[in-house]
Amino acid sequence: MSKDAFTLRYLARAAAGVPRDLANTLVVSKIKPIRPTVLIYNCTFVCDARCEMCHNWKHGDRKSDMSLEELDRAMAHPFWGAVENLNISGGEPTTRNDLPEMVELFYERLPRLRKLGINTTGLTPHRAIPMLTRIVEFLAPRDILVSIRVSLDGIGDIHDQVRHVKNGFDKASKTIEALQALAERTPSFQFGLAATIFATNLEDAENILAWARTRRLDIVFNMLRFTDAMLNNKALESTIGFHSREEQYMRRFFLDRVREESVLSGQAFMYLHYADMIANGYHRTMPCPFQSQGLLLNPNGDLFYCENSNRLGNVRDDEAGKLYFETANLEHREALKAKVCGTCLSPCQVNVGAMKQVVPYAKFLKRAYTVKRDPSKHLDTLPTLP
Repeated sequence: MSKDAFTLRYLARAAAGVPRDLANTLVVSKIKPIRPTVLIYNCTFVCDARCEMCHNWKHGDRKSDMSLEELDRAMAHPFWGAVENLNISGGEPTTRNDLPEMVELFYERLPRLRKLGINTTGLTPHRAIPMLTRIVEFLAPRDILVSIRVSLDGIGDIHDQVRHVKNGFDKASKTIEALQALAERTPSFQFGLAATIFATNLEDAENILAWARTRRLDIVFNMLRFTDAMLNNKALESTIGFHSREEQYMRRFFLDRVREESVLSGQAFMYLHYADMIANGYHRTMPCPFQSQGLLLNPNGDLFYCENSNRLGNVRDDEAGKLYFETANLEHREALKAKVCGTCLSPCQVNVGAMKQVVPYAKFLKRAYTVKRDPSKHLDTLPTLP
């Protein structure tokens, strides 16, 4: 499915939930906490790469990963019934032999599921291709939108250098070719690439973009961030954190992407978010669903409100709903909003957060249209900080 067709289909699904989203945002969430609609599940930290900018692979321990049976027990509760958007990440998800069964479990346990996203290195094509094909072929006739992205952080040797995998670019290319062919013949499946930009591969960003375009591949660029709950890389900030040169390059690069993207694209929303934060000293202006309706679940069952939150507890020991609604945890979430959210760089589900908050989304569309027409007006459009 083309990106435009996928976006329109997703927007149509989102539009169906606008009355409920408005009620939750404007009324219900002001009175009481609402159940999560967004879930990120890091299904394992075991990985087939040794990336410079992520240290999840150092924490990979298959013995501590929840089994399928443990996951099913954790998900067998009405608490999860509002989840609409699920992202399965890692580590490398395809290192789990039961990944297809895991997706089938989520399909059964999440009755409102609209969209599933999976991030993969694509470094083991002999395993990843049949596994991901099986997942797409299971969900496609069930009318669940599927988005899979292969991480590509450089062309040729640059990718191998970032990932520290011999012949990594060639291996990933085999997975990319197979999944692109699958997308061309499968409705409701969008395939693309994802690149994380930081000092090591900064100069290769344009090459990655050109490589993707010549192959008619959608690509999303992410700005490196530092978080232990999600990437186990907080300790790396002092050595590979951004400096002025990288920031100015990335701001121009992201504004160029806004100019090229449709204003209805979630990617345009994310790129403007990045450019804003670089320009205003890392003060967040974008809404985030994790402030009121998101959760992050790690491989060992540890539960977090988001990648910046404290551990709420473990779903092996307590029901997720009990942990989510626990008074002390909710107080912690309010403290996060006051102290951390204002400078959080995370792009996770920012488009979802926007569409569930209609007024901020309308303001974004107006700004994005202005910046798209004339990127030089970006600074003039920056929202006033509180």
